[in-house]
Amino acid sequence: MTSPGGWLRERREELHLSRSGVERLTSASASEAANERYRIRRGRLADLEEDRGAPDIFEAASLSECYKVPYLAVLQAFGMKVGESRSTSESASISHELSKQWSFSDTDRPFSLTFQSNISFATTRLVTESAEELGVPAAVHRQLDLGQFRLGIIGVNDDTMGELVPAGSVVVIDKSHNTVEIGNWKSIRERPIYFVWHENGFSCSWCCMARETLYIVPYPTSHQPVMIFKTPRAATIIGRVIHVWPPLIIQRPG
Repeated sequence: MTSPGGWLRERREELHLSRSGVERLTSASASEAANERYRIRRGRLADLEEDRGAPDIFEAASLSECYKVPYLAVLQAFGMKVGESRSTSESASISHELSKQWSFSDTDRPFSLTFQSNISFATTRLVTESAEELGVPAAVHRQLDLGQFRLGIIGVNDDTMGELVPAGSVVVIDKSHNTVEIGNWKSIRERPIYFVWHENGFSCSWCCMARETLYIVPYPTSHQPVMIFKTPRAATIIGRVIHVWPPLIIQRPG
């Protein structure tokens, strides 16, 4: 089984980042936040990757942002619980941030997204392009700037969620909801849909969790199989899908 430090090193290598690159990125985060505790120097990262220590809450936040994985995934990889890693005042502050809701109250009419021609819909993935490149209106862009939300793209051949999240859609992901919810849903439309990173790529789907095993469950009419991964080494939940922009016209690759 991969050690916590080994898991951290794998995430870094997946992004083709050197330890110097991580120091540079986290230094930028530290400068932006005016807090040196977000900076992770090369020596400190070496200690973490070689299991000579565990990250504190600031380092975990930097690693989460730098490696594009959920904050809780970093904590879980090192065997920490949220309550063990934050003070009462910090937890209250974070809870306040997570209580923010995605809202279109600043917009007075419906809109569609106008993509630039170089936006790729070949595979399901997290959006790396800017909101401007996606044609997101300014009012909605401000919501994305809060940092709680990410955008995802559903590949043009990905029918995992059928009509609920059509292939070629753009989805809004709430990163604060990154644990599988269990409930008595009255319809399939009420069941939470999650955006998941796993060792084969990304998926947008229903999920079930049994101990450390994550089940990615497709729509009944989908051609995709149920997939099973061990967490957090082989899969992590990025967040819950809370809004879907279905495609109007998407040009398929090839």
